[in-house]
Amino acid sequence: MAGPRRGGMGGRFAQPQEKPKDRKKTIKRLLSYLTEHRILLVGIVMSVVIYSGLTIATSIFIKNLVASLGTYDVETKQFTMNPNEGQFYLYLFLLLGTYITISVSNYFMTLFCSFLSVRVVRKMRNELFNKIIYLPISYLDNNSHGDLMSRMTNDIDNVSNAITQSLSSLISGVLTILGCLGIMIYYSPLLTLVSFFVLLLTLLVTFLIGKFVRPLFKKQQEVLGQLNGQTEEMVNGFKTVKVYNHQEKAIDEFNKYSDNFTHYSIKAQIIAGSMGPVMNFVGNVGYFLVCIFGSLLVLNHISYTLSGQPIDVSIVIMFLTTTKQFTRPINEIAQLYSSLLSALAGAERVFKVLDEKSEDFSKKEEFPVEKVKGNIDFENVNFSYTPEKKVLNNFSIDLRAGHKIALVGATGSGKTTIVNLLLRFYDIDSGSIKIDGINIQNISKKDLRDSISIVLQDPVLFGDSIENNIRYGREGATDEEIDAALEFANCSSFVEALPEGKKTILNEGATNISQGQRQLLTIARAVISDPKILILDEATSSVDTRTEKNIQDAMVRLMKNRTSIIVAHRLSTIQDADLILVLDQGQIVEKGNHRELLAIDGVYKKLYDTQFQGLDT
Repeated sequence: MAGPRRGGMGGRFAQPQEKPKDRKKTIKRLLSYLTEHRILLVGIVMSVVIYSGLTIATSIFIKNLVASLGTYDVETKQFTMNPNEGQFYLYLFLLLGTYITISVSNYFMTLFCSFLSVRVVRKMRNELFNKIIYLPISYLDNNSHGDLMSRMTNDIDNVSNAITQSLSSLISGVLTILGCLGIMIYYSPLLTLVSFFVLLLTLLVTFLIGKFVRPLFKKQQEVLGQLNGQTEEMVNGFKTVKVYNHQEKAIDEFNKYSDNFTHYSIKAQIIAGSMGPVMNFVGNVGYFLVCIFGSLLVLNHISYTLSGQPIDVSIVIMFLTTTKQFTRPINEIAQLYSSLLSALAGAERVFKVLDEKSEDFSKKEEFPVEKVKGNIDFENVNFSYTPEKKVLNNFSIDLRAGHKIALVGATGSGKTTIVNLLLRFYDIDSGSIKIDGINIQNISKKDLRDSISIVLQDPVLFGDSIENNIRYGREGATDEEIDAALEFANCSSFVEALPEGKKTILNEGATNISQGQRQLLTIARAVISDPKILILDEATSSVDTRTEKNIQDAMVRLMKNRTSIIVAHRLSTIQDADLILVLDQGQIVEKGNHRELLAIDGVYKKLYDTQFQGLDT
């Protein structure tokens, strides 16, 4: 999100901002990031002090420059030109040097703020990414991935913009207001009251325009979200739109959202766009009032400085400059307010994720991965994702090492839950799960997962080379081991046919290779990890028959001498399983091999008949 807009239409009203729930706590925590870079903070403060101090000093230099040209006689009411050339050139060059110094200090102020912003944001992003990596699966299952990405990008960008654009302006604004106020009161308390009237008028105009325009911009953002959502939906479902000839309907829907967005945008921009001209008018009114009242005070000799000197023309001219300097930071701070609120809200959202509990990788018992045999025991396991609905109910089964076990059942029967519990993506409510007699609750999650590999129904490959995707299964694997894994998984032929072979870079989603090829590569990745326990989540459900045969051949070799758990949807892939478990509502309703279950003529038989004979269940 961009920082506060200083001249564009909409300005401070351009976006409805989310407010932080606990400002003090968030500010204190955010300051801890800033204070780690004390040298940069000192540089910012020094630059701001120089910038603000010299900006205020220009008004006094201008006053003295005018005063050096002549004097005003109150009694005769005449201005006498008797220029003091020495003072005139002194203040002229002082002004020139001051403006140059102001520009230099402003440059360093911006530079220091940019460095501070980059370093703070880098640390926040690193901490957030490291936190996300170690968050439990349950957190990602229960929270929107898009919202998590928004915290990583938009929320931290809001913090960055606030540091870059708002920090120096806020400090400078406060110093400038205090300095200008002190000078104005010293030279003329009466003219200071006139300037305060202009200030109140400025705040009133800001409030009134904001009251009208904020709801319009809020509605504009809502409609923009609908417009973006409709566009993303059409792009993602492009083939479906084409197949069902919904092009015209898609265009009509887009035009409806676009027209609605245009309607609210025009109204909002017209009102927000009036801010500049109106504020210019208010500023001109302020100058006019200072000129009128200042002239009356000079002509009638009815106002003095706090030191007892009568007000002259040079002081009135100084007031014109100081009034502008006084109102400018007030307007800027008003603009920065929404940006600061947005930054605090963003920081609070980031801190909320950082405060989440990470996965516990501690261990109570040693679990040498290289000695794992693969015996798995579920003993009276109860589990529920939510308290009101139990997914596994008193689930018990002994799975022998080296056997091939298949899990069968309708959606929601608990197949995937068993896998989640075995990998400790979730922890059970009661009972126990043991591997080779050791309770997995006492095993480090790292050791546990090092002993298990999983091939998912939807293959996951990263935007990297094929060899690095394979090496994801085991860091440090040699080129020879990768070649052997590719050969083992029936990948060699298609990988060698690629222009760069195993060094070919896969794009996002690995769409530059086929679905079946992606699945074979995930099997090769499982091969390289050499697991003692293998989990297969119906790896052939979305490929053609020939590719399915290649995948099955690779899986048969991979499952040899390993404890294999297959989440099965196609019963054709599990007919050679040593044990088939038929699940229903978190309980085992049937178990046995393929022939035994067909002979029972129960749930499994009905599933089999439905898939292979087209019979209704």
